[in-house]
Amino acid sequence: MSMPSLAETDSGRREFLRRGAAFAGLALVAPHALGGASARARNIVTGRRLRIAQIGIGNKGYVDVMACAAHGAEIVAICDVDSAGFGRAGFNAFQLLLGAARYRDYRQMLAEMDDRIDAVVISVPDHAHFPVAMLALERGKHVFVQKPLTHTIGEARLLKAAAAKAGVVTQMGNQGHAYEGARLVKEWIEAGVIGPVREVLTWTDRPAWPADAFRHVAAKPPLTLDWPRWIGTGPYREYSPALAPWNWRVWWDYGSGGLGDLGCHLMDAPFWALNLRGPMKVSARSEGLTAANAAKAQVVTYEFPARGALPPVNYTWHDGGMLPPKPEEFGDQPMPRTATLYRGDKGALLSEGDYNQTVRLLPESRMKGFADRPPKTILRAPKNDPYLEWIEACHGGPPPGSNIVDHAADLTETVLVGNLAIRLGRAIRWDPAAMACTGAPEADRYIHAAYRLF
Repeated sequence: MSMPSLAETDSGRREFLRRGAAFAGLALVAPHALGGASARARNIVTGRRLRIAQIGIGNKGYVDVMACAAHGAEIVAICDVDSAGFGRAGFNAFQLLLGAARYRDYRQMLAEMDDRIDAVVISVPDHAHFPVAMLALERGKHVFVQKPLTHTIGEARLLKAAAAKAGVVTQMGNQGHAYEGARLVKEWIEAGVIGPVREVLTWTDRPAWPADAFRHVAAKPPLTLDWPRWIGTGPYREYSPALAPWNWRVWWDYGSGGLGDLGCHLMDAPFWALNLRGPMKVSARSEGLTAANAAKAQVVTYEFPARGALPPVNYTWHDGGMLPPKPEEFGDQPMPRTATLYRGDKGALLSEGDYNQTVRLLPESRMKGFADRPPKTILRAPKNDPYLEWIEACHGGPPPGSNIVDHAADLTETVLVGNLAIRLGRAIRWDPAAMACTGAPEADRYIHAAYRLF
């Protein structure tokens, strides 16, 4: 008979919520007081392969588990609420998961296999990131969580405190942070190549939501899918193809909309280079927004005051076809599909792609004459690979750049503040010390999550 896992009984459910409340006392601690990820992590694995449990194996989860296995990790367990994923042709072809235990409930898996799991990779819908990651951290596991780190700002604060307390290796799955482009952006801006930056524009032709994503029509779930476990701690809705397996991103109860989905990728480099955290004013306009569904298109403007020696800066996000006017810096050249443009007192810098892959100065003539480039001062991720970076850190290497304590939680918070302005439909002022929107108590219901017991 298997032992009961956390939240499987009434007392277990109460304990899960009690632990969350206990961590709330740490949520407002200053970042420097949390220790930071630079300290040597606990539970470093030496002399053997890293033993990973993969939670969520559909879509991105499949990519994640295959990448970890390719880097030499041992996949000891896989967990998914839809058993159809266990039979994917890719798993059988690579024969990487033979012998891995299979579960539908992550709580049962972590309880029964505690001493056989070193680390977990979490590739589930946004609303489930926090409860899964929190339980793994409490058990002292190294954690890799897909982006956005959490579904709410309150959860990001709690997870940051929990990660600092656990002292393990953590990483968010915004893979571009491990790439060369993000480092070049930060190094060039800090070296003053374009002077003080006062304006940043990001645009993308995504998201491209399918029309049926916004129409919830209740249906019978597939026989392979445990629907109540898919819902987990989120608000209960009947199964619909509009929710699973993909379109949950457009539903506020389970996803984080276009900004939440892509912001931790595209906003990562400007956030890192310009320290886009702290107090801010945010305004937004959108199309297709409802109380239940995220917008089909939006423009979100963040206004940051001076941050130490950095001058005030405006950062504007455009998606879904609500593009900015063509910047004059492009001249006769077309605008890229997805890019971020930095405007400084001495010129402009452009990074292209969802992950800030290509970096160059504008106009093109300036890039051609850019021979005396700043030195590379930031540690590079091994092979520019976020999975290898995390795995090597679990074996005692340097901490990942997008770890929860130093980077990922704060980036997620900045992204999600934008969602507050979108959902409230008016400009807001974010007070990070109070973890609240000044003069807008109605925002609190979006800042803190309510959990359904299951």
